[in-house]
Amino acid sequence: MTSWMVTLALLAAADPPDWFRAWQYAAKPTSLRGCSECQGEPDDLCEIRAGVQARALADYSRQRSPQKDRVKLLRSKADPDCAVLATAFFGSRGAVELAAIRMSLAPPSAALIEKLGVRYSVAGWPHAPRRRKGAQPVAGTPDRATLRTALVCWGSETGWPAAELGNGTSCEWWLLPVTVDNEPDLARASFPLVAQKDHWPEPFRFGDPRWGRAFDRTAALDESILVGGEPPHPEPAAAAPPPSTPPPATERSPARCSGDAQARAAVLDRFEQWEAQVVGARRSLDRATWTLDSAAWSGHCQELDVLRSALEQHLGCVLGLEGRCVGPGGDQPR
Repeated sequence: MTSWMVTLALLAAADPPDWFRAWQYAAKPTSLRGCSECQGEPDDLCEIRAGVQARALADYSRQRSPQKDRVKLLRSKADPDCAVLATAFFGSRGAVELAAIRMSLAPPSAALIEKLGVRYSVAGWPHAPRRRKGAQPVAGTPDRATLRTALVCWGSETGWPAAELGNGTSCEWWLLPVTVDNEPDLARASFPLVAQKDHWPEPFRFGDPRWGRAFDRTAALDESILVGGEPPHPEPAAAAPPPSTPPPATERSPARCSGDAQARAAVLDRFEQWEAQVVGARRSLDRATWTLDSAAWSGHCQELDVLRSALEQHLGCVLGLEGRCVGPGGDQPR
């Protein structure tokens, strides 16, 4: 199994694709002094390239500096490790941001924009609250296709990343810009959500009960968290036929999954989130008959195998497969 397949399997089996990740970003190259673990950086200097680095929270926790007063920076594989003093890194004049961010997979709806009155923006991805002195959001019109709803929890010298995410971490709601490939876009504007009178977003603590589902690994990050109502596309439980009524002869044979698996709705939602990322907004999983339409994954047969295996492991049953998945090397019968 290739490394990317292992990554997909681990993510599918552990955290949902929209769960928190550690994000580090800078609009321009920056030099930070006072680093330890420099491993070749000249003159105790840590050079930070412009752009974005990201890691799964668990990966970042394993790699962070053992010294509580230092923060381990996220760097490309071509750059040596570097850990700088946390007080300097998180100071009011710092130019590099580090945040734990949970980002939705789909663009915001017009209803969300209208209900929350999204009318103001800041250039690029936002700066931490202590770095906003003198700045002010300006009037702007959100381009929904290029934005994603995001729960941004800021790093600090006294909380995360030195400690685990908890009620000592300050969070905010934002709409963050992305490219057509869903990569961070630091050149476009971000829009505060749940804004205060000064147009900056309202800060709150990690785990705030008002947004309980946003901190729940098993719940998808959808905008119903912000605007109320039920999550999109609720799936009713499959109705079992009466024992005395046999299924018609032409009906597909049921898979070995039963109605008990329906209780694991969060696992099924997680699979469909991955499906939307890999092959587009399709629904190849039939929850009533517990079958997967393999043909819907044409061109992505290996990804289907990895994600199906993770899904079956969590459901404790085996799904039926229909159709043929056509890969780069030709048909793969299912």
